[in-house]
Amino acid sequence: MKLTLLGQILTGALVLHQSFVVALLLSRREERKDHSLAMAVFFLANLITSLPDLVSFFRPGLQVASFDLLTMPFAMVLGPAFYFYARALVGPDPVRLSRQDLRHLGPSAATGLLIAGLLGFNGFQADQQVLVAPDNRALLFNIGAALGLLVIFVVATSIYVGKTLRLLFRYRRSRFDFFSSVEGRSLTWFEWMIGISAVTWAVHLVIIVFDNSDLLQIHPDTQVLIETAWVYALSFMVLWQQVIFKPERHWTAEPADVLGNSEIETPKYQRSALDEERAKRIATKIERAMTDDRLYRNQGITLRQLSNHTQVPENYLSQVLNEMLGKSFYEFINHWRIRDACVLLGEAKFSIIEVCEEVGFNSRSTFNAAFKKETGLSPSEFRATIRSGACSIVAPGQAGRGRRAEIN
Repeated sequence: MKLTLLGQILTGALVLHQSFVVALLLSRREERKDHSLAMAVFFLANLITSLPDLVSFFRPGLQVASFDLLTMPFAMVLGPAFYFYARALVGPDPVRLSRQDLRHLGPSAATGLLIAGLLGFNGFQADQQVLVAPDNRALLFNIGAALGLLVIFVVATSIYVGKTLRLLFRYRRSRFDFFSSVEGRSLTWFEWMIGISAVTWAVHLVIIVFDNSDLLQIHPDTQVLIETAWVYALSFMVLWQQVIFKPERHWTAEPADVLGNSEIETPKYQRSALDEERAKRIATKIERAMTDDRLYRNQGITLRQLSNHTQVPENYLSQVLNEMLGKSFYEFINHWRIRDACVLLGEAKFSIIEVCEEVGFNSRSTFNAAFKKETGLSPSEFRATIRSGACSIVAPGQAGRGRRAEIN
């Protein structure tokens, strides 16, 4: 089966759309470009895989099977591009490619070598999409190379889908250690898009395997329609999605800072480098940043900003918060916001929404949920309890003990 006029028009529109998206990703001004560059590579590679169908639109009689083969190395770039996009989105610092990252081109290079070998045998008739050869030795090579292409595609795609999902799931768990507000920082859409892309690639694989059989017959127009749908959806979300970690000046610790003369290593939990005395010193700095400077009132406060303010490395802040204070950064900041809110709710001049905004929350629903979790009451119930005299306002730092500790 061949593409009808409708399918060829859709293919042309798909190529033009992806060309526009690539140009837009490369030209738009951003504080960080790594995520846009990764997806520009993705759309460019995917665009190239559509070119044979576009060629057949202008040259209906031209056999394009050999061109299909030549585009396969570019299909192998899709997985790594997705993976680097995920790395760019969830990484606190811009992705900088190193020599080690060249290994991600391995599947594409291996595919190119196999295709070169296939096309090198004069007996390989790409235009008829059959494997024939002048002798058994060449035929075995052709069959082995064709199977090798399928294996590389399946293995490489599966690996990169798994690596990308692992990055996203790890970010889902760890984002509460970096941000005081997680609204707008969810990447659920990307997880779904990866699943849809994996299914799409699996369908293409099945089509390749059963291309010459009657077990599976999917009209090429249907294939193009499916690809058009997910490419348009993906491009819209990619253009909409902003980088999770905004570029910020990152304070770098010196050997004499905070940790005495101990050597500062890469940002990881290093219990041996942070003894109890130093942990207490860091905890004091954190408390002072809350009590004296009220950093929690900054709606967009992040762990990196707290690090810059206290001049303590992010990994040590996170370690002290989690291991010594027993809270994630998100929970710790919200705890201080609720402490402040309890005092402000006792003052008639503030409405509940004004209290919400004053203490640093940017969402009424988030404020209500955090307040009830911390005190056992909603903000309106807490205020009503105070006015009825059934509850007294305690000093900041005691409100977190909740309703049971305050109601007479």
